[in-house]
Amino acid sequence: MPSHELVILSFDEELSYSQIFGKEKTYRQRWCNWYGNHSSEPLKFFVPGNGNVKDFESTRDRWHTYDYEGLKETCELVKAAEKRGRKVRAVGSGHALTAISQCEDYIVCTHDLNLTQRRPVQFIKKEFVDGFEVTVNFRNEKATEKHFLFETGGGTKVHHLITALEKDGLALMNKGGSSIQAISGAIATSTHGSGIGIGPLPSMVRSVTIVGKGGQPFRIEPHDGITDADLFNAGPEVQTHGIQLIQDDDVFNSALVGIGSMGIVFSLILEVQESYRLYEERKLWDWETLKKEMLKGNLYEYVNAHRHFEVLINPYIDKNGPDDDDAERKCLVTSRDYSRSCKVPSNATKQRNYISSFVSGISISGRLSPWVFNRNSKAIPRLTNNSLTRLIDHAEKGGGFEGDSYRVLDQGLGELKFYGYAIEIGFEMDRVFEAVDLIFKVCEEAQFYEHHLAAPFSLRFVKQCPAYLSMMNKADMCMIELVSVKGVTGTISLLMRLERELLGIGGVPHWGLSLLPWTGETVQKAFPDFKRWKKNQALYAGETFTNSFVKNILD
Repeated sequence: MPSHELVILSFDEELSYSQIFGKEKTYRQRWCNWYGNHSSEPLKFFVPGNGNVKDFESTRDRWHTYDYEGLKETCELVKAAEKRGRKVRAVGSGHALTAISQCEDYIVCTHDLNLTQRRPVQFIKKEFVDGFEVTVNFRNEKATEKHFLFETGGGTKVHHLITALEKDGLALMNKGGSSIQAISGAIATSTHGSGIGIGPLPSMVRSVTIVGKGGQPFRIEPHDGITDADLFNAGPEVQTHGIQLIQDDDVFNSALVGIGSMGIVFSLILEVQESYRLYEERKLWDWETLKKEMLKGNLYEYVNAHRHFEVLINPYIDKNGPDDDDAERKCLVTSRDYSRSCKVPSNATKQRNYISSFVSGISISGRLSPWVFNRNSKAIPRLTNNSLTRLIDHAEKGGGFEGDSYRVLDQGLGELKFYGYAIEIGFEMDRVFEAVDLIFKVCEEAQFYEHHLAAPFSLRFVKQCPAYLSMMNKADMCMIELVSVKGVTGTISLLMRLERELLGIGGVPHWGLSLLPWTGETVQKAFPDFKRWKKNQALYAGETFTNSFVKNILD
């Protein structure tokens, strides 16, 4: 490999470090997000719950139980905070680049709120207990699938949830590119995968139990929710702990994407499906050719030709390449479908090439040497083309990648912390190509000053979600994620300029992937139902569950 292309990955102790907080130390703790740009040294630190994040499967014999002791503990700490006039923020894995989790009063680490992992039966309406049929639309064909309910603790890490589901023969319908987030944090910021026929994670929630204002526990569902109200209200544990059942669309759509301000998410009941396998192909295209293909007919039908469809695009044209083909803008199309619906080649690989986690532009993991890019920033267009080329893997070349759904969907390096950062902006389908052209324009202008993005950017298409603060609230969306490597000179200012320009043409910002300040005007413009959310936030959570970030958008 040429020396100027060498990227050093060091899998050392620091990289595998994960913030684990014990119950015994409640004072003088320091919390920070994964990037390190936001930190807190709260007055008091709480770790409620009777699960075990350090040894998740050690509590397996109690997964079938509900952690009522942990619920009581959580309710009491909220009451104590209100009595003393303190603010409360719950934290999971600290994945947000924004200050959404920052708090100087009381921080609640949720990682031990992971005891309950079960198929719910108690209080559930009969038609949902043993599975239920849903209509899906993948590959432009409607079909019926049998889905199931699964109850999990709000602090459960996604990779632990996958473990628990797998033991029950179940799987998530979709997931983001990494599995190290806490499930409630991923849902609270509307984390998503790809697939125009599949919504973001909050669209999979059928019931959520939250500890809100006054330490009151609420079980919140849509008006036609899965819970039998008569059975629930007659339950001894429900009465003992004073859990209030709310079956109301308006409250449910507020609670789903609560950005940590609708209370502490104690538990969730998710819609899941039987375990399944996926077959993935990655093909290199010239962007202008792909664009013409996408615009030939119905764009929705084009991107829905596969269960999952996403595009990685080089922000630059390699004008100094040795071949004529290098003068075209390169992009990589990734598609995934149920293995059972594909003719999977015999040479399809069963293990992901983890180097792709860096070059894919979705998850950047490991210690990256930014001097590779700083040393010769003009080579970035070519390096990006080379990276995309190395990812080619399909039936005719390489065989593609086939495996369990969670392995194929996961783009990260297990527990390793990210050493890159990103912004993400959503656009309705009819604005996608306008946004992409604007990205090219801004990147080319910055290129004159030798400021570059050190990775391709991605287009991922996601189904509409009714949650008021979901980026997909208004319509089916194309989420555009722009990624770079920590330490590459000029990229932060370039990403800020890109975010400003994209918001200026109507883009919707991501709650966890943003570099610019947020205001009430920003949120009201991007999320039309924000006023409804504000009303329910005040009613069910209130001032206790706000922080400076939230106050900026509420005022």
